[in-house]
Order: sequence, then C-alpha cells, then structure tokens
Amino acid sequence: SGGDVERRGRSQPWCTCDVVPAAGCAESAREIGAGTMGLTYEQPTVDSICRRLRGLIQESFQNHLYVTAIFYADKLVSLSHEVGDLYTLAECYFKNREYRRVLHLLKKHGDATRDDGRLKLLAAQCLMECRDWDECLRYLEDNTSADDTVDSKMASVFALLRGKVYEVTENQENALIWYEKAVQFDPYCHEALDRLIGNHLLTLDKEVALLGSLKLHQEDEWLRHLYAAKLVASRASASAVLELPPREAQLTQVSGDGILARDYPTQHLPRDLAQNGHTLAAQSTRYFYEGDYKECYLISKQVLEDDPYHLAALPVHVASLVMLDMKTVVFYVAHQLVNAYPSSSVAWFTVGCYYYLIKKYEHARRFFHKALTLDHSFSPAWIAYGHAFAQHDESDQALAAYRTASRLFPGSHLPWLFIGMEYVRTNSLQLAQQCLECARSLAPSDPHVYCEIGVVAFYKKNYALACDLLREALRLAGAPDETFCSNLGHAFLKCKVYDRALEAFEQANRLNPRSSSVLVGIAFTLQLQGKLEEAIEYYHRALSIQRDDAFATDMLNYAVQEAADRPIDMEL
Repeated sequence: SGGDVERRGRSQPWCTCDVVPAAGCAESAREIGAGTMGLTYEQPTVDSICRRLRGLIQESFQNHLYVTAIFYADKLVSLSHEVGDLYTLAECYFKNREYRRVLHLLKKHGDATRDDGRLKLLAAQCLMECRDWDECLRYLEDNTSADDTVDSKMASVFALLRGKVYEVTENQENALIWYEKAVQFDPYCHEALDRLIGNHLLTLDKEVALLGSLKLHQEDEWLRHLYAAKLVASRASASAVLELPPREAQLTQVSGDGILARDYPTQHLPRDLAQNGHTLAAQSTRYFYEGDYKECYLISKQVLEDDPYHLAALPVHVASLVMLDMKTVVFYVAHQLVNAYPSSSVAWFTVGCYYYLIKKYEHARRFFHKALTLDHSFSPAWIAYGHAFAQHDESDQALAAYRTASRLFPGSHLPWLFIGMEYVRTNSLQLAQQCLECARSLAPSDPHVYCEIGVVAFYKKNYALACDLLREALRLAGAPDETFCSNLGHAFLKCKVYDRALEAFEQANRLNPRSSSVLVGIAFTLQLQGKLEEAIEYYHRALSIQRDDAFATDMLNYAVQEAADRPIDMEL
C-alpha cells in the first residue's frame, strides 16, 4: 500500500494548473508577441496610454468601482510622475478605506506631498480615520499655517480638522478657537458652523455675534436665518436678542406670496426650503424645549417620513417619543437605526432610551455608554446617562455625568438644572441653589428652572417666595403644567391659602386625572377646609391608584374618625 501512495503522489501533482510543455510555451509566447511586434513604447505612446488610463479611472470612480480604479491608478502613477495622478491614486485608496495605504504612499512620495495642499489634507484625514489623534495634530501643526490667506477655502478645511481633533481629545477651548477660525476663513463651512451654532458650545451672546459676523453673499441671507432658527430652537431667550417676532405673531404673519408663515424661519427662506428637513428639524427642536412634545413629535415625524435616516432630526424625535411614553415606536426606531447605522451614536442612544422607558436602567446605562464611546460629544446621551443613574439613586455617578455635560457644553443650562435637581433630592439645598442660579443665568426664561428654585425655597420654608417662583414658572410655560400646578398647590397649603391651593390641585388633576399624589393633595386641602365627605372620597380615589400610599391611608383614617366624631344634626 505504501507503493500505491507513492505512485498516486507522482501521478497526482500538488499543483492543479495545467502543465504546458516547454515547446508549446515558447510557441504561445511567439503568438502573443506577434500582435505587438513593431510597437515601441516611446513617450508619445506612453502619454496616450496615460490618457486612456485616466479615462478608465474616471469611469470606474463614477461607477464606485474603487478596486478597479486603484488597479489602473497604480499603473498610471508608475507611468506618469505628475502630482495629480498621485493624488488620484491616494484618493482611490481613501475611498476604498485603505487609510494606512494612503499614508504609506504619501510618505513614499514625500517631496510631492510637501508642496501640494490636497495631499496634505488627505494625509490629515487618513490620520483622523485611523484615530491617531496625536500624530494628526502634530502633522497639522507642522504642515499648515494659522494665517494662510492664499487659499482661504483650504485654510478653512485645515482649521476645521484641527478643531475636530481638539474636540475629540476634549480640549474644548482650542476646538472652539479653530472652529471659529474655520468660519472666518470660509463663512460657508457648514461643519464648523453646525458645531458652533445651537450646540451650546458658546454663550448666547457669542453665538449671536458669530451669526452677525458671517460675510455671506447678499442672496444667501436665508442661510443666516436657517442657522438662527437652530439657535432659537435650543434657546428661548435668543428670540429677543435676535429681535424676532413672538410666536403668536409668527403664526399669523402672511408672506408676500400669500403663504401662511407657520414658524420662524419660514418667512425668510425660499418657498421650497420651508419644508426642508433642516428647517423642520429646527422647528421641532423649538417645540421640544417649549414642552410641546406632541407638536415636536408630529413635525419630526414629518421629516423622518420623507427621510427615515435624517440624523439632525432623530435625537429630538426620539426624545419626544420618550416624553410621550411611546415605547413600541422607540423600539421600532431603535431596531431600524441599529440595522442601518451600527456605528452611529444616535442608534445606541435610541436603544438606551427604550430600556429607560421600560425601567431597565442598568441596560439603559450600558447602551448610553456605548453611544458615548462612539461619539464623546453627543450631548443627549450624557444627559440620559445621568438620568439612568439618578433613577437608581446613584447620585455620585449621576452628578459625574451631568458635570461632564456641563464641561463639554458650557452654553447649555440643562446640566446645571439636573445637577441642582439631584442636589435637591439629596437635600443639599445650598448647592442646589447655586447650580440652579447658574442655570437661570444661562436660560432666564426656562420655566423648569423657576420651578426647581421654587422647590428649593419651599424646602427652606420660604413659602411666599416659593409661590411667586412657581407662578412665574407657570407664566413662562404659557400652558398649564401638572408638576408646576401641583407644587404651587403645596406652596399655597403652607401659606394657608386653601382656596388657591385647591384651585391649583384641581388644575393639575385636569391635566393628569390618574395622578395619586394630586388626588391626595385635593383630599388633604378639602380636609383642612372641613369638607370631610369630599376629602374621604378623594382619598379613596387616590388609594385605588396607589394602594401603598401611607400618608393617604393615615389621613383617610383621621378623616373617617373626625367625621364619626361630628355631632349629628337631628333637625328635620
């Protein structure tokens, strides 16, 4: 059998290709060469080949056949020594996500790279894609100038890249400086403006000044209004600074062509841009900050029906779904986003929101953390991360998340508001007061800030001040809010103004008839007024919703005993 194995090994070679006899190979070579006899590759012929290769590369590039384009571009670089052809090959590598290969190619042709801005830009972008932040920053510092006035567009791009690197490495101060330089070089640099406007990286005054300083073409003033809409959406006080008409006036204003202007900036845009995704996204964000979650949901839904993956509208859409407690819709949106954008922070943020809604806070924290790993500067995830810790009474971790948000987004009042609320919960009233005053300085017209300051005044037993602050919160809100009304009812109770306390509690009950705490407030007020039968009825209603309410149970027993001890009127 050993001989059989040996014979099989000799008769069945390891190489599976056909073996051509030497004589046949020579003959085949002569036949192939016969077609090219007389063809010499002189310079005119090589130039002609290069032109054909450029055409093939362009055609492959347009058809997104990057591997094919790379094959021909590699041959082109060997034949030609032009910088433009080198850039073409580097761009093909970049499009095919071969970033290290781009860097090796540009290092190999260092002389050409040093003298060409496009190649420098490509090298910097490859270093960013490789997440080699320190090397990228060194490269940008060594190869670009802060005062490049020869090509302002290119200087703007380099400044933008430096801003991005600084932001990723959490050097917020330098990031802002370079983003502002990018806008100074090129007022049409959207990425830099998008980071600076409406993202709470700057104070309101600085954002307004930046908007006013944009040197746009006269016909492009609509762009200024589009960015202003984003600013107004996240800062209610920006309307007064920008001298915009109030919301009521906007809703009734009619533009020159007879179209009803629904909201700013519709009346300042070309007609066909009124329903653009970015316009509607800014409007939906404004409704969210005003507490009109239903309207926010409807407008953002309109954007996503036209473009289901409109990333600018997704965070506020998901936030409105959370506030409206639409668990099944959040689950569906999260599933769609994870399938479409598995490396996007907003996808995992949405997953975390779903688990937050179903009260699985540990899972929620895990997915919020994943979203922040993908994008460290995604502000909604930092706030939600803090909320998930707060729901588990883990104050230290919640405060750490909120403080990080306040450091990354110094122009936002929300982190300070939530830090203050957490301090109220842990009865650190002095610290809560300081944080809430900081929030009020950033957002002087946010009703939630006034509500929380009123709660601090209540716990400090300054009940008259609490009443004033809570009434101011209701005035700023524009529409009644259950929490504001309930808190105001408790403040009036402490002031022994029972009629107004009952009025506030009844308003809260109309807004949420299933709130046991509001029903207990009504019952307790009625008991203090001596209306025991009505009080007993409301205590029973509250306990039917929340049976383990110890205060309601005790006060019900007192009310029943008090009613039993009353003398019976025997008059007929």
